[in-house]
Amino acid sequence: MRNVETVRLKPNPSGKDRTRGGYASATQLGAEWVDLKNVGTTSCDLGDVEVYHIAYSDRSDSGRWEKVTGFNGKLPAGKIVRVHSGSGPINVLRDEDQLGADFHIFTQKDSYIWNNDRGDCSGLFMVGASQPFDKACYDAYPPEGEVLQRSGNKLVPTSTAASRRL
Repeated sequence: MRNVETVRLKPNPSGKDRTRGGYASATQLGAEWVDLKNVGTTSCDLGDVEVYHIAYSDRSDSGRWEKVTGFNGKLPAGKIVRVHSGSGPINVLRDEDQLGADFHIFTQKDSYIWNNDRGDCSGLFMVGASQPFDKACYDAYPPEGEVLQRSGNKLVPTSTAASRRL
């Protein structure tokens, strides 16, 4: 299953920090997302793949893996599935949060997932595994509204990712 990897993540959509402790609309929640791409040459079954992130307790500085969602179905070669926070539906999403992905699913959790005040990681696990087969992390305080792009095993602001490729 190593054909699937995290390629982009938008952990801090515009206005996210202003909704902390308050109500976030379906549009706001859906603006927080992670993109997973089939980087292989054949279709892959996602039925045994789960997305996790690092969750922190208020009582501890050490994080633990927490499940975000699982999947059903196959992802064709070269295609991207975008996992949005919230429950949708897709028609509440802004164009910028729909473009660039072939498929869209929602976590069905009415809260934000990705950390801002601490770094976080998107970890892809096979069901029942104790370690991810793919992991990409970002640093604390990602820029508001910025899509983070994968560069090695880091997720960095798009402008930083472009300069790393030069």
